[in-house]
Amino acid sequence: MAVRYSRGEFLERLRSEIAKSKPLVMAGAGNGIAAKFIERGGVDIIGVYNTGYFRMQGYGSLAGMLPIADANALVYQMGAREVLPQVQHTPVIAGLNGVDVLRNMRLFLEDCARIGFSGVHNFPTVAWFEGEFRKTLESTGLGYQMEIDMLNAARELDLLTIGYAFNEADTESLMQGAAPDIFVFHAGITKGGSTGFAGGRSLEETAERTQFHCEIAKKMKPDVILLAHGAALVEPEDAQYLIDHTACHGIQIGSGIERLAIEKPLEERTAAFKKVRFQARTSQS
Repeated sequence: MAVRYSRGEFLERLRSEIAKSKPLVMAGAGNGIAAKFIERGGVDIIGVYNTGYFRMQGYGSLAGMLPIADANALVYQMGAREVLPQVQHTPVIAGLNGVDVLRNMRLFLEDCARIGFSGVHNFPTVAWFEGEFRKTLESTGLGYQMEIDMLNAARELDLLTIGYAFNEADTESLMQGAAPDIFVFHAGITKGGSTGFAGGRSLEETAERTQFHCEIAKKMKPDVILLAHGAALVEPEDAQYLIDHTACHGIQIGSGIERLAIEKPLEERTAAFKKVRFQARTSQS
């Protein structure tokens, strides 16, 4: 069963890796077997997200932003029944929807800590949305501030906090309002595979946009841990490029592990088994 780390213990583990010049890797795990082998690969943080569930069912990540299921209940159940029981020593965090008017969020956070989650990430997030839809959410009390409030409540409960932002205004609001332990600029849906965004940004543009937002976050909180995520971050060599061309301390991967590590290898392995042939047999066989 996963170890529940205090915020201080969690940060100490992460900063120790950075001090050894080892970039951090945070990976989503959409089920128990993914968590089991991601941990064996040496990951630093395992994240449980509703998008991970949908990815492992063969759907695109944005299914997690639609009203298909109760995002928080799904993550809680995935954690309690599938991921946390398979993890031995790696900190596990919960991606939670802070804009959840049907829950007492503080009590829910306490329950997440009780079952073994060591941190909280604001995802699903209204930061995905733009234009009139986002303005309407904000003006009707269903905005980004609720996610900031959730992260602050999580910190009060000694949970490590991870913050997502998609644009400059949200980056500033997040860093000023919640000052998360880890800041992640979400560069967009990951490219590649069966459900990746074919029109995604280039690696160079991903790095430029990531660095721009990291500079804002770092200026507002000098000791923040910075992770790159999304868009052209698909392969290990892409991760190396982002580490080389940004101030990031590591990367966060979801589709790049849960989905892309399964799609092609599973197809190719199945095809290899299908190539087995009957050998010549005697008439008695």
